[in-house]
Amino acid sequence: MQDKAMNDSLKKLLEIAEEMIMEKGCRATTLQDIADRSGLTKGAIYHYVKSKDELFGMILEAGMEKTNQRFFESVARTPAGPEGIKSPLNTLTERLRNIGSGDSATSLIFIYLLSQQDKPAVAGILKRYHEASILTAKTWIEVGQQNGAIPISIDADRTARMFTVFKNGLQVQHNIVTDGDKINELEIYEFLMNALGGAGRG
Repeated sequence: MQDKAMNDSLKKLLEIAEEMIMEKGCRATTLQDIADRSGLTKGAIYHYVKSKDELFGMILEAGMEKTNQRFFESVARTPAGPEGIKSPLNTLTERLRNIGSGDSATSLIFIYLLSQQDKPAVAGILKRYHEASILTAKTWIEVGQQNGAIPISIDADRTARMFTVFKNGLQVQHNIVTDGDKINELEIYEFLMNALGGAGRG
C-alpha cells in the first residue's frame, strides 16, 4: 500500500474514513471531519497522506488487499483440480457483488476519483489502482492454473485485464441502472466461470 505500513493508527484512519464516506459521501467528507472523529490531528493524518484523495486511494488499495487475503485463504482450504476453483470464485463473486451493489465505500470512492481524474495526482492514484487490479487478478488466475483448476490455455494477462474492466463496470453500474437491471450474484459467478474456460464445471 504505497509502501506505508498498516499500523493501528492508519488502520483506524481508513476505517473511520470509510464510515464517513458511507454517511456523508466522498465530496462532503473532509480530512478535518476524519481527524475530529478519529481523535488524530490533521498533522498526524498528513504523516500518512498528502490529501483526501490519497487517503481515498489507500482505502481502495486496502479493499483489494483484503480480497486478495480472503482469496488465498480460500485457496488454502480447497483441493487441487477443477473442483478447487469453486470456493475461491465464490469469494471473488461475493466481493464483486458488494462492489456492484453501490453499498460500498469502494464504489463511491472509485466514482469520485474518476470525476477528479483531470488532476494529475488523482490520475496517478487511478492508474496505480488499475495496474494493481490487473496484477492481482493475474496472480489469482496463475494460482488456479498451477493447481489445475484453470486451463493452462487461458491467457492470464488478457483475462486479468478483462476481469478488471468487468470489475470497474460493476463499480459504475449502480449510478446508471435501476435495481432490476443490475447484474446479480449468479451472473457474476457465471461470467467468471466462462472467462476462466468453464473451470470447475462438471
